[in-house]
Amino acid sequence: MGDRPSEAPAVVDALLDDLGTTVDLRQHWKAPEGLIALFCEENERGAGLTRGILLHARMTPHPAPHPALLPLNNAQQWL
Repeated sequence: MGDRPSEAPAVVDALLDDLGTTVDLRQHWKAPEGLIALFCEENERGAGLTRGILLHARMTPHPAPHPALLPLNNAQQWL
């Protein structure tokens, strides 16, 4: 991926809808805010980004992390 924080989320967004798609990175700025926020977060090495987590992030208009990615004691503040 490139060096813009919205490029990887743009690719993931397109692939969630169609695995055979061709992604136009000139439109990377249209990536959902929630996916951009998810990819900009610092996560533990090897943290699994399941389809459910990616879909949740895509539908989230604010940068709240998915509860599965938070330590148990911090997860309640976002719910």
